[in-house]
Formats: sequence, structure tokens, C-alpha cells
Amino acid sequence: MIKKIGKPLELAKEAKITLFAGKTPYHIMCTPENLKELAVGFLVSEGIVKSIDEIIFSYIDNDVLFVKLNGNQSSTTIRSSGCIGVYREQEKIPKVEAEAKFTMDEIKKSLEYLEIEEYVRTRGYHVASIVGKDGLLYRRYDVGRHNAVDKVIGAALLNGIRLKKTFLLISGRISRGMAMKCARAGIPLIVSKAAILDSAIDVCEKSGVSAVSFATNIAVVGDALVL
Repeated sequence: MIKKIGKPLELAKEAKITLFAGKTPYHIMCTPENLKELAVGFLVSEGIVKSIDEIIFSYIDNDVLFVKLNGNQSSTTIRSSGCIGVYREQEKIPKVEAEAKFTMDEIKKSLEYLEIEEYVRTRGYHVASIVGKDGLLYRRYDVGRHNAVDKVIGAALLNGIRLKKTFLLISGRISRGMAMKCARAGIPLIVSKAAILDSAIDVCEKSGVSAVSFATNIAVVGDALVL
């Protein structure tokens, strides 16, 4: 039985989808929208493929996505619930080279891109945006913060955006998994209004990814950030 204890909000949407990449299934709890973008972003940002060129879409059947992989993928089988980033003990942290620099003024102005109507209606979604020198390029939301990042990375890649010239803006905290997604996808800067974890700082320092956390008041300065 559901009872109202005040004025109820709209419920955020969550469902299980299964992504078959080759013969490997990945089970992901997510907001069931923008699934092609989710698949592309997930495969690239988790290091399952090196680039979008290795991904050949077959078809989407409701809550199941079928993808062929054309390349030398890692033999490591990875399964994700869509809630946490994948951790691989022996994985080498990629180096990232920035092709654009961003100032703190540009970064602070971009925080408005996290404000979406879907969050106001539900208080249930995380938001992720890809931002360039001319402002917002793509923005996506999901109940899972990792999924929101995968979706927006996928959207950018599917539309030919050169990620080395952008930064990732997120509503959730910067964890090791988030920093690794940037490193694998070649995004040189990650920005959050939430906290950054010590494990993420370690990844940033080793990869060259810059980071700004407004909750922690810490910036990890790399080539993409001008203070």
C-alpha cells in the first residue's frame, strides 16, 4: 500500500536492461532511455573497447541491446549493475592529453547545466554534461550517476565530438570510477558540485586528468585547467 505523506513527486524511472557485447551480457539498472548512447558510453568508458569504431550495433529489442565488437577487446569479463564503476586490479591508467584549456570562470558558469526539469519533478536523477569552449554540447540524466556519464559520453561520441576538447560536468561525487571513465574516454577535465574522493585524485595525478570539486574545494591541476 502506498500512502501520501505530503505532496508526492513524480517517480524517477528505473529498469534492468541487458547489453550483449559480443557474447558477454552486461546487466545494468538504469533509466530506460537513450540506450544506444548508454551502450556506446559504457563500452568505451569502461575500457571494453578502445574507440567507437570497434562497436557495430545490431539492434535494440525493448530491454535488450545487441552489439557486435570489431577489435581486440580485453579478455576480462566485466559485468555491471549500473551502480558502481568497474575496478580491475592490473589495469594500466591511460594518459590523457588536453586539446583545450578551461578557466575557473568558464567552469563556474557551466554549473547551470546541471539544473534540469526532470530532477525538479523527481529529485531522483543524476545529471552529466559534456561542455566545450562554446558551452553545453550534450546533457543526459539517469537514476545512476555512472549511467548518466555513460549516456552523455555515448551521445558525444555518436555525434563525432572530440572529447579531448571538452570537460565532463557531473552532479555526483568524483570517485575513482568516474575519474577512470574520463581517462579511458580521453576527457581531460572532470567537474562536480559534489565531493572528490582520494582514490579519484590518485587516478587524476597518474592520468593527467584535471578535476574540480566545489564541495571539497579542491582542484587537481593538469593541462586542461587554468587557475
